[in-house]
Amino acid sequence: MNGFGYHLLVIACMVCSFSFSVRAEQVWFPKTPMQETYQALLADRPKVAWQELIFALSQQQIPTEHWAKIKYAIINQTDCGQQLTEPNGKGIPQGLTIAFVRRAGASSLGYEIKLSAEQVERDTLLTLTDPTGQTVLNEILNAKSGYQEIESGQLFTQIIPGIYELKMGGQHYSLVVYGLPRRPWVKLIGHPDQQLAIDLPATPLSCSPAAAHWLWLDDAYRWVEHTPIYLSGRADNSHAPTKIKLPSSSLVNAEHLSVTVSHFEYQGAIKVNYVERLALPLPNAAIRTEAVNSE
Repeated sequence: MNGFGYHLLVIACMVCSFSFSVRAEQVWFPKTPMQETYQALLADRPKVAWQELIFALSQQQIPTEHWAKIKYAIINQTDCGQQLTEPNGKGIPQGLTIAFVRRAGASSLGYEIKLSAEQVERDTLLTLTDPTGQTVLNEILNAKSGYQEIESGQLFTQIIPGIYELKMGGQHYSLVVYGLPRRPWVKLIGHPDQQLAIDLPATPLSCSPAAAHWLWLDDAYRWVEHTPIYLSGRADNSHAPTKIKLPSSSLVNAEHLSVTVSHFEYQGAIKVNYVERLALPLPNAAIRTEAVNSE
């Protein structure tokens, strides 16, 4: 079976599963806007289903398990969300990305929301509110041709799944955000010889697969190098995390090391990134400390 045929088969299976979900949804949520979302998707109208999903989630709180799979299917059927017409590219800076980050490790714990852009034509006030209506970002993007980034600062409550409202330059956009699962994608295991256990999240076929990277930073937490972690040797039918050895040596000028696991989707012209970042002990850190103390 070629790749196109396989893709159609997967879509057909998902649509068939939704026919059962529709009946279940009618039991749990009779006469609610969520039914329109399922009906639009079953009618092969994913863009309409997207609007219905936004409307449904805007009207009431719906448990994530009742809408996450249908969002997954919509993103999958719209070229990883790039075919969604809202928001379109009008008024949106080039490369606009919103990242929802979970930090873990001894030196960093909590959550963070970052927004970045590569080309902003004029100073633009940006406001982002979470599903509870709380403002999590309220900053100005400066007129600048190069890359810039604004951050929420450390958040001590988890990223809430649901509708995030983005106001920017007089425009308003609604984003459907998964949130970050309680179960980590990466963690340290073993003692005294520690390893990483990496469990990559599943992504729609039309999106890039989730990926893991080493992130090396200098003493001011500036980027030194970002290198991929190649996860080989995992059977396709295995759901067990992949175990990876920690680096045995450090890079020159690197003072901090993290591992990141991330995946992304598009919601129209906006890229939405989900990231987990785990701070790690730096290789040879003990040796360095002894060398400094002996001087």
